[in-house]
Amino acid sequence: MLATLMGCSKSDSNPIVDFGEGEGITYRTGQNLPAGPNDPTDWTSDGEWNKQERALFSDLGFDLNGAQQAGGLISSSPAYPNPSAGQASWSLNAQRPAGGLATVYSMRALLVNRQYKIMRQLGPTEFVNGIRFSLDYIGAGLGPNELYRLYYVVYDATGLVYKGHGDVRYTPQ
Repeated sequence: MLATLMGCSKSDSNPIVDFGEGEGITYRTGQNLPAGPNDPTDWTSDGEWNKQERALFSDLGFDLNGAQQAGGLISSSPAYPNPSAGQASWSLNAQRPAGGLATVYSMRALLVNRQYKIMRQLGPTEFVNGIRFSLDYIGAGLGPNELYRLYYVVYDATGLVYKGHGDVRYTPQ
């Protein structure tokens, strides 16, 4: 019986977001400058996503664990300030492929709590060079001093281009 219980994955029976070691966020000032600990897994391209993460975007119709388009076409800025007293900014930037035409990308992002409950959706929206968002934590109903995760997927007519996540915290002043 004990072996059976130990063999069960906690993520399957009670899925929770793993925010990683330490405080789980990348600290940034209101000017997007480093302000403390950095989480190297945040605001960069993600590898494989688990079942709960893939389910958030299941309607997109392509393999979220498939190959992302090479060449660093998309980059993400950290959300800033982080932690935030109510609002933060976040952006994605696109690079034009060498010798290529500008591409129209689509993006969708979901801000979730630690149980993968969607608190706010951004998009779907299209962009060419880049796009910037204002994240309203109070309007999204975020609880004070709790960690949340922003998952984002960028795609074009051929499928997955880039995916990642970043962790944020709403800390009222």
